[in-house]
Amino acid sequence: MHRRLQAEQSASTLPGEIWRWRAVDIAAQVRARSVSCVEVLEAFHQRIDSINPRLNAIVHADRERALETAKQADALLRSAPHEAGILHGVPLTVKLNVDVAGEATTNGNPAYADRIAPADSSVVVNLRNAGANIIGRSNVPPFSFRWFTENPLYGRTLNPWRADITSGGSSGGAAVSVATGMCALAHGTDIAGSIRYPAYVNGVVGLRTTPGRVPAYHPTVSQRFYGLQSMSAQGPLARSVADVLLGLRAMTAADTRDATWADARLEHSDDSSAVKVALIDEIPGSTVCPEIKAALLEAANALAAAGYIIERAHPPEIEQCVNVWQSIVMTEARFGMISAADSTGDPDVKRFIRSMADCAPAVDLGGYVQAIARRDELRRKWNEFLGRYPIALLPVSCCLPLPWGADLGTTEETRTLIAAQSPLIATAALGLPGISAPMGFSGGLPVGVQLVADSFRELRLLTAASVIERHTGGMSALDYGAV
Repeated sequence: MHRRLQAEQSASTLPGEIWRWRAVDIAAQVRARSVSCVEVLEAFHQRIDSINPRLNAIVHADRERALETAKQADALLRSAPHEAGILHGVPLTVKLNVDVAGEATTNGNPAYADRIAPADSSVVVNLRNAGANIIGRSNVPPFSFRWFTENPLYGRTLNPWRADITSGGSSGGAAVSVATGMCALAHGTDIAGSIRYPAYVNGVVGLRTTPGRVPAYHPTVSQRFYGLQSMSAQGPLARSVADVLLGLRAMTAADTRDATWADARLEHSDDSSAVKVALIDEIPGSTVCPEIKAALLEAANALAAAGYIIERAHPPEIEQCVNVWQSIVMTEARFGMISAADSTGDPDVKRFIRSMADCAPAVDLGGYVQAIARRDELRRKWNEFLGRYPIALLPVSCCLPLPWGADLGTTEETRTLIAAQSPLIATAALGLPGISAPMGFSGGLPVGVQLVADSFRELRLLTAASVIERHTGGMSALDYGAV
């Protein structure tokens, strides 16, 4: 699969401006010495200067370090070109909730403004070793715990398509920065859709990997609760499937500091096989809007034309999966995050977190243990389901991109929102990989679909997503300002 994607990229015509180039093109042109790493960096800095003041996607940047990195990368190409990594010279953003040595890991919380990372997190080490150049840090909501990106430290990140619509969360800054050509590749994290939802509302590709696929050690984090260990994942966001694949390969290298990293193979002999797909266009507890149903049917038809076998199916107990997520994650949130939200000075995140807690079952230690056991039972049911349907095609969200403040209503309104986002939450609760694939626009707003597969079958997802991408024509960098 990856060779076919790379061949498609090499046959493409590069747009004139470097910031419009895809990551695979930048890496290829840098290796060919057609452009220098410094020239690439300067082009992206100019792009950031042009539009970031309005969009506020990148909220911190060490330009001196980035320039020195680019100079060293050019010097390496002259002295030892065989040592160049797969992302050599590619500018990317790193989310504010992971550690970059010497920078504050604020996670959108004013109380963490002075929390300086003593060393790089695992994923940052891997990206640097692959030759990537960190061009800036992408914005998040406090604690990376909303589907809306704004915080008291850095403010709101705007959706480039419409300012009244959420930029997504919690990797909102990441999705906006890559959608508008401020970087070629972006890093994100996902415990309830935080990669897939921002990708969806900004019209880019976002891959949530299997937990354990990308090492997740952060020097500033002393411990991670069970929910984070079993449900949280990292992954790349980009404008093309081939770029996501490139980012995935760079992110997955081993790091012994992370006890949850799994030495699982990436490639399987049947990654490119046209398999049976479960078309899921009805979600229990929520109504899938007509535009999303149409996008799902269009994606299904594109896959069918490529040889995939499409069958409508009902997923196993999505509502129970969400219940398990709430019982585990929101119980853990009561051990610090809920009280910490009170100290952020952000009434919105305080309101949202408390509303999420009010919607969750009130469980004691026994209930928490039972939720973990119930998760195991649900995962067995999904294992059987994915044995019959190796790919599930379902909504990212049951709704079109939401207006700002849609998560700040009553408790009952929050319950309705959780139900609409249940395709994101349920798959995360089970520790499954998922990808958000753009399907174009409806009424001027991006729409997309989600593909889910079994653990560590990310390349199966990327193969199917590439079929959809060929059907739609893919997404190019948004020329923000012309919208």
